[in-house]
Amino acid sequence: MLSNRSSSNIPVRTSSGLGSAFAWRRARHAALAALALLPAACVDFDPGDGALDDPSELAELSDGEIGEASQELATLPFPIDRRKSLIVTDVDIVSQFSLQQVLQQLITQSGVSGLTPLTLFQRFMDTHRTTATGVFPSVQHCDTVPANTADIYPPGSSNPAEQPTGSTNGWPVLCPRPVGDEATSNPFADPNAASAYMATTLSNRFDLAPPDGSNCGEYRIVFARKGGHPDTNGLQRNFIIFEARLPNPNPSQGRAACLPVAQFWLNQSDPAKSVTTRKNELLNFYFNGLSGFQPVVHIDHYGHAAGPDHGQIRTNEFLNGTAPPLAWSLREFRLIHGTSGSPSLNVVPSFVKDNPAARLFSPAASSDTRVTSFRSTVFPNVVERLAATDDINRFNYPSALPDSINAGESLMIPFQNNYLNALGTGTSTLRTNIANKLTALGSNLSGTAGNLSVDQVVARAQTLACSGCHEPQERDGSASSAFDVGAPSPFPNTLVFTHTSEKTEPINSSNPTGPQRFIISPALINVFLPFREQVLTDYLLNNTTLGFEKPGAWTSPQGLLAVHTGRVTEGISSLEVRTPASFNAIVSPNFSTAGLTPVGNKVKLDLFISKAQPNPSWVGTIEALISIPSAGISNQWIGNVVLNSLTRGGFNVISFSLPSATITALNAAPSDVKLQFNLNVTPNSGPYYLDKVRLEN
Repeated sequence: MLSNRSSSNIPVRTSSGLGSAFAWRRARHAALAALALLPAACVDFDPGDGALDDPSELAELSDGEIGEASQELATLPFPIDRRKSLIVTDVDIVSQFSLQQVLQQLITQSGVSGLTPLTLFQRFMDTHRTTATGVFPSVQHCDTVPANTADIYPPGSSNPAEQPTGSTNGWPVLCPRPVGDEATSNPFADPNAASAYMATTLSNRFDLAPPDGSNCGEYRIVFARKGGHPDTNGLQRNFIIFEARLPNPNPSQGRAACLPVAQFWLNQSDPAKSVTTRKNELLNFYFNGLSGFQPVVHIDHYGHAAGPDHGQIRTNEFLNGTAPPLAWSLREFRLIHGTSGSPSLNVVPSFVKDNPAARLFSPAASSDTRVTSFRSTVFPNVVERLAATDDINRFNYPSALPDSINAGESLMIPFQNNYLNALGTGTSTLRTNIANKLTALGSNLSGTAGNLSVDQVVARAQTLACSGCHEPQERDGSASSAFDVGAPSPFPNTLVFTHTSEKTEPINSSNPTGPQRFIISPALINVFLPFREQVLTDYLLNNTTLGFEKPGAWTSPQGLLAVHTGRVTEGISSLEVRTPASFNAIVSPNFSTAGLTPVGNKVKLDLFISKAQPNPSWVGTIEALISIPSAGISNQWIGNVVLNSLTRGGFNVISFSLPSATITALNAAPSDVKLQFNLNVTPNSGPYYLDKVRLEN
């Protein structure tokens, strides 16, 4: 029943802009305009880690085009307010966003005559019913394809909550679900009824814009069922989350073309803006779009095209009628539409991206090729990326997992997505293969700092699953406030199954009867939002060439280079040098020091040295050269650093001193500066990672 995956040609509204910008933006208009015109050759980044940079993609560009104009912002015009620029839960703002409005916009764009928001909503909810009890015969119901009992995990349980009868993507799902009763309700008849839905959250996920700028991030609206409340009516809760990927209107320009989106969200922190102004600007962003961009709410932004970077609709389902809650489920859906000549619009069940089915981790014997390939290659091949960072925000897979292994829903209660429980504590093929990968990376498997254990890596995968992120569970199913992922701190606390809530708090704690906002989780407040703020700040302030943010910009005749989103010290990516040769020249494009002046007397670089060293007694050296042809400087040697005594398994700050004449030349803001780092190491050691080049004292 799926329509062809053709892009919509339905006209949508565009915006002429949001009015004048700040004085700082006007003063630097020329520099910013130049930046927006430049080409640029991740979890949720895609292409993810592992996509080798291809200099041939830049072959038609001159050095001047590959080089960049700095954004010339020394500081932001005002601090980023995380509750304005990263997540918005003010009741006075989100109350202006309605589920009916979202569905009506999608229907209008689809061109389907006679379809109403009520019918679209009810058909969506009807997917949770069986074929026998379904309201709409043409809907894909949860048992349209029955479950294969061999795929059920845990097997042999008498608990009805552990006996799925339906399936999605070939993996079992609980069927029916009580939320299917919504197929006969009208959430729009009475906005104060228990069955009505209210917006609680607008989420800015600019941090999900990948290094290649193929999209400009994800922008979400969370709707909660009014009849539910975590304290008073927990069995009536249901969340619907519209998670739109915003296309880059000029993908050849890379992330630079996303600048208006980043500026829009920064501007929400402007202390001069009233609540009314912010509300109107957010409504415009979501329903009309910034100038040159599609609106966030668009039929192509919720998974119509297959792939990891096209958005989705998700649900977080607690609705259980009057019975005790048997299971809490997170599911994923795609909005599929037809063409202008044959319009249609349906919300259809999909697999949950990057959520492997728990059975894949089980040591039980199996001839299922999904299981055998997962044990032998699929999961072992992602271990290096899962192990590549101790920053919880940067946990990710190197690329999207194969569709065939992704579960039809994400459950942590009971054990359907408890990977640690499925893996067990005994020996198994998968455990051995994970251990071998970790050992090759230099781990002794002890679980101590710098020595990840097998269970810690699997726990990281568990936190990347929807259910594991919303409520980390130990192997025995107990909730944990100290879930061990091998990071300096345990996985942060949620609000028990959610990161947002129907509960409110005063925006100003000193005015308890004043304006209210919906609460968010400690994980968001203390861990996720600070990271997202740093990503936005780095994007607006930092030089993308010196930060290794542009895939394909740096080149090497000898080494294999790739952007990497795990081991990073600033921005969203570093430069990975894979299995290098003995000599590797790593060369920058031309860049300008405009906006970087006054420069300091040193070139500094963050260099990660791998623990995996074939010759531990000699790691190697790194030397640096600089060229400024306009100043008569060509391949000037500025230093050499021996790597033997430096920390392995972590970043080191490498410094090279600049001659005074070179400093003078750099302070003249030339546009033809080029750096070269020569990495002399044992062949096939590494990988090595470079990040955060700076010119400072």
